[in-house]
Amino acid sequence: MSVFATRLRWLAGASVLVMALAGCSAGPSGRSEVIVGAGNGVESQLLAHIYAGAIRSAGVTVDVESGLGGRADYLEALDRGEVTLVPDFTGALLNQFDSQSGATEAEDVFVDLNRSLPEGLSVGDYALAEDRTALAVSPTGPLAELSTISDFVDKRGTAKWGVVGDPPKPDPLEVGMRLAPPGTGAGFEDIAVYANAQDAVDALDSGEVEALAFTTASFGPLAADLTTLEDDESVFPAQNVVPLIRAGSLDDAAIATLSVVAGELTTADLADMIGEARGGGDSGDIAARWLGEHNL
Repeated sequence: MSVFATRLRWLAGASVLVMALAGCSAGPSGRSEVIVGAGNGVESQLLAHIYAGAIRSAGVTVDVESGLGGRADYLEALDRGEVTLVPDFTGALLNQFDSQSGATEAEDVFVDLNRSLPEGLSVGDYALAEDRTALAVSPTGPLAELSTISDFVDKRGTAKWGVVGDPPKPDPLEVGMRLAPPGTGAGFEDIAVYANAQDAVDALDSGEVEALAFTTASFGPLAADLTTLEDDESVFPAQNVVPLIRAGSLDDAAIATLSVVAGELTTADLADMIGEARGGGDSGDIAARWLGEHNL
């Protein structure tokens, strides 16, 4: 097993300071070489190209290794040293490394994630962009007057639900557990699974379903038009974009570019890019355009 160092993160006023060990292995040209890994999903591939491009702007030779499978697969590749960095989401990683954590707020999730990381792994700053579970209600249905998830838990009755994907994202069972009133158990009363975001939006607008569980970035740009309930009690855990790194594998300049991505990448940006990629756009080209717009 390799020996790694632990990354520390703290807040000083409004500024986030990151410390990471430097020391990259040099390629034949004397420049550092980094492999950014990506899973099979559109989100993973876009984020991999964004982080790879950002690191490249620091003068580092970078390649993207995509199609690595699911989360377990690309984390194994990271553990084996086949990739240097993989982008992911804070809440999902926390659940991977510490499924007992009850943290849901962004900073609390990040702190617990840091504490739970295996030796040899570190994380950069988490981004503004997130893929958090959210709940939308039909604008024409009996739940249209609700504004918060707390209201929904009290008044949902036997609402018919919608989710998107195969397998659905988010997991209906987890959503049901988090939204069940205390002492009533978990579950959906009636679930409709839609193949894509447009079908789900059409069903919600028509009242075919009264509520839709979705994730804010992965759903794509159509999420902006939904009547989304405020998660007033942080029922669903934060899922901010974050780079998971083999500790000590990036130098200070590369680490700094990760912080720029963290401060610039928004949920709306990511949702728009996901929509473009699903429409046939090349993930590398889409990421390159975003990077250019943000001077990376």
